[in-house]
Amino acid sequence: MLAQIKLSCGIARNAWIKKHPFLLYLKPTARCNLRCKSCNRWQEDSSIHEELSLEAIQEILAKFKKAGFAVFTLWGGEPTLRKDLPEILAAAKQSGYRTSMCTNCYLLPQKVDVILPHLDVLLCSLDGYGKTHDDFRGVHGLFERVVTSIETATKFYPRCYIKIWASVHKKNLDDIAKLAILAKELKVNIEYFPISLIQGYNENLVPDREDLNRAFGEILRLKKHGFPVRNPYRALNIFRNAKPFQCNFPKIALFMDHTGKTYTCENPAGTPMHCWGTYLDFDPERVFESVDFKNVIASLKNCNTCSLPCMLELSGNLSCRLLSLFFDFQRWR
Repeated sequence: MLAQIKLSCGIARNAWIKKHPFLLYLKPTARCNLRCKSCNRWQEDSSIHEELSLEAIQEILAKFKKAGFAVFTLWGGEPTLRKDLPEILAAAKQSGYRTSMCTNCYLLPQKVDVILPHLDVLLCSLDGYGKTHDDFRGVHGLFERVVTSIETATKFYPRCYIKIWASVHKKNLDDIAKLAILAKELKVNIEYFPISLIQGYNENLVPDREDLNRAFGEILRLKKHGFPVRNPYRALNIFRNAKPFQCNFPKIALFMDHTGKTYTCENPAGTPMHCWGTYLDFDPERVFESVDFKNVIASLKNCNTCSLPCMLELSGNLSCRLLSLFFDFQRWR
């Protein structure tokens, strides 16, 4: 409870008093070990030698903690490809961050015991049931690795808050209920979201209006019947009806890639937008108080390109959304 109060106070100070971001998203690597059909980042050339060192990441954590950042999320690329991932997460926890990680779970079964002790939130990607997921991600046996990862994490690390992140696409429309049932059996939560369009790569997989209406109508029914769907009803209805929403993420989040480049947003293909230079040159107070930063916030307010659950959950009236998170005790373990 003390940790919850301390974190909530830190978030409130940056969000409401200073009106600065409090979420730090870091890609520790751009490398990926899958061949996903919805994302083409695995096709990019990326060298381990381009990646921030552990010492640089420790410096980043200290710098942004001083600026009031409270939540540290790793994504990518695939974070578990970093051999020093346990040290990165341990440094974040020691600095006082709430830690979160998005992963495809391919390497997680053999790394659970060195990663989970330093992790508060685990987001496991699951984009279909059984073979559907393996085909979509381009790796045989991946579905079983995801299930094994979740089973191990829930058994030995019950304080970690675990969620399945399930993208909705044309190949898994018949798997929606199966994934909700699986989440219930595994005793974890699940959040759904439609994949975003990447021009020239995944057009044949992006759900159309009819698909969205069908899929999210079913998800709404599953939630009403007690399945552990964590998307708010408001967000599910936005997805179902392709409604516009007010994006708050530029106000509350800052992104950093594996080379240390800082930016406010990126397109669905992962290309950084609205860059602020490297972490070495980045002055949080100067940037967040600048006219340029405020103009970026205004320009992205109605962008509506992204559809990740976290962005929809915190869309609209930010004060109301944050208050609902503060009193969502299931998240605080």
